[in-house]
Amino acid sequence: MEKSVVIRSMRLFLQVLLGALFLYAAGQKLFVSGVAQFAVEVGNYKLLPDSFVLMVAYFLPWLEAAAGICLMLNFWREGASVCAIGMTLVFCAGIGWAWTQGLDITCGCFGKADATVNYPWKALQLLAQLVVAVFVASGPVGTWANLGNAMGPAQRKNP
Repeated sequence: MEKSVVIRSMRLFLQVLLGALFLYAAGQKLFVSGVAQFAVEVGNYKLLPDSFVLMVAYFLPWLEAAAGICLMLNFWREGASVCAIGMTLVFCAGIGWAWTQGLDITCGCFGKADATVNYPWKALQLLAQLVVAVFVASGPVGTWANLGNAMGPAQRKNP
């Protein structure tokens, strides 16, 4: 198998995984803990005026869901991956802000959490998420069909 096929396959796998992560996060906020609880979590960061907190709490999960679905379906990959990078950078800024302010908050990333944020661990998680998002956005990804065709006749089983 060619090296480029392996890289494309890995990129596609990570793209689907990243999409699933964003879709899961959106689902937790929308359907499990609820948007009202997420608004409380967003407000706890003390970054936005109250008039914007509700707008962000209603908009962000739908943006996460759209990006996640697009990444999982390999639809508008470039836009979805840039969107994922942008959201991850905003999340990094928010966590960094809360950390420097010494805020004792729950993250809100995956809906309502009982434990307060472990800032070093959360920073490491977000860094890994950012690396994956940049890798996904950085090059060509195959589709399920053309990855099979790229393997060539010697490695592909013919019916």
